Amino acid sequence: MRKVFLVRHAEAEREKKGDMQDIDRSLTDRGKSDSLSMAKIVKPFIDGPAIILSSGAKRARQTARKFKKAIGEIEMIENGELYTGSSETIAAAIATTDDKYSSVMIVGHNPAIEEFMAAVRCTARMATSSVACFKVDCENWKELDLNKFKLEFLLKPSLLRKTK
Repeated sequence: MRKVFLVRHAEAEREKKGDMQDIDRSLTDRGKSDSLSMAKIVKPFIDGPAIILSSGAKRARQTARKFKKAIGEIEMIENGELYTGSSETIAAAIATTDDKYSSVMIVGHNPAIEEFMAAVRCTARMATSSVACFKVDCENWKELDLNKFKLEFLLKPSLLRKTK
């Protein structure tokens, strides 16, 4: 059994007209806090060797680094295709992952994250910093079958803020 974690990047600053490009937007203070909180909760659910595949956008890389910091021993690779990609891009990124990793974490953007969720029969909305964890019944990543994804849990940072 393998695991796939889908993470929508944390809250980012608004794009200012002519001031910065979308790809360069940074996390807000709340985004930094939310992503670290979510990472600490997710850490015990990561099985075996794991890798983070992050979009090349600054806000996604910052989110991925928060997860790497909290989780510890996890490799992180930037995948530029995840920035403007689709659900198919996410599936391809997972399917081409080295089989030495039993857990893969994708840090990306909507609409691709929610499109991928729909492709695996999960219609949940993914707010910023949300994490969906799926168990996947496959021996290796190349034989990835979207019909074999089973949602293990879905976490949203708004639920954490309500409990504080």
